[in-house]
Amino acid sequence: MSEPARSDQAEDGAVVHFIQAFDGPVFQGVGQGVLECAACGNRLIDAYDPAYFIDIGLQCGRCAAVTTTLRLADPARPPFAVIIAEPVAESRRFTATLNPSAFIISRAEIDRVAALFQPRTPDWRYQITATLLEEAVATHRRITGRDLPSIPADPARGLPQHALAWAIAHLQARVAAGPWRADDGIPTPIAVVTVAGFLHFVGAWSHHPGFPAMVAGAASRGFSSHGLAPFVAAYCAAMMGNRVSFPARTEAPAAATGFDLAVGPTEKVPMVLDVFDRFEVPFGQPWTPAALRTAVAERVAATAGRINPRHHGLLLLSPGPALLGFDEALIAAIQDVVQGQGRRHRGLMAVAPVVLRLQQMPEPDTVRLCYGFFPVPNRHYEGDTALQAAR
Repeated sequence: MSEPARSDQAEDGAVVHFIQAFDGPVFQGVGQGVLECAACGNRLIDAYDPAYFIDIGLQCGRCAAVTTTLRLADPARPPFAVIIAEPVAESRRFTATLNPSAFIISRAEIDRVAALFQPRTPDWRYQITATLLEEAVATHRRITGRDLPSIPADPARGLPQHALAWAIAHLQARVAAGPWRADDGIPTPIAVVTVAGFLHFVGAWSHHPGFPAMVAGAASRGFSSHGLAPFVAAYCAAMMGNRVSFPARTEAPAAATGFDLAVGPTEKVPMVLDVFDRFEVPFGQPWTPAALRTAVAERVAATAGRINPRHHGLLLLSPGPALLGFDEALIAAIQDVVQGQGRRHRGLMAVAPVVLRLQQMPEPDTVRLCYGFFPVPNRHYEGDTALQAAR
């Protein structure tokens, strides 16, 4: 069979990814069907399953016509392990056997689908006014179908019951009382970061097909910093260039309380959330560097049933609100523990604290929300440490 003229686009505008340059199918798939040239019937793919070849243009070696496979049937459930086909009209001189765990998808289609799953970046600046608080109340009702519960004013009681409801009630009282500052005292900054974090969560993920499951997960912890922690970490991981995935969409979604991180063409590592609230303000214990190291070591050891050489994972620590200096001390404690005990936990890819913090703006009622996600890799990890992290 002579090779057709090389072109990345057919005369009718169809994109060409693979050129059949021999007598035989371009691919051997994993299905039961056959893909034939739409013009002359020449075999292009044996054992064809449409789910594994997504928006791929194959130029027939007999008649040069281009046959394009279907686009993704359900963009809400994309394949996780993919081989991206660039529009470069690659000549094929032998039949390639498809990996049964991988899917071939065109660059145009993966870009289209990725736009559905990539988090968006809302404005990080929040002016805490009565109007914004009313917006938060309405947003909660819209995404959950429920009104906020009545919560005690005491943060030690109200925060654990429903952080968002307590935060909005606290700030409504502060705004109504007259002049105030978002960074004044301890309860008020906690309330501000809770409301800002909630609104940013909705702005970043509400377009995602899996958003109902995310809402169920965050709502199960009252939209506290712990409830939002997996989605803060997923946002940061995605912005760092990692691929993340959440549970598939269902009619009655289970609560999403974590995500999977891609570490190879077909490999995923789950994120395991640990509510590390022993030192959480305003009801946690006082901390010291030694106490932090002990607590981190305990939490790493406690996850051995879920993260081990047979079940790899990334441990996500959510410490909640904290006083100045805590984040740096926690990272130092994690580094000490991972360096000293990582050999015992070869299935542990990394330990990563995740936090929500505020930066006070010149206006007393205005803040900038800040995310912190600091993966500390385990150099003794047995798998592929493919986590992209900011340096």
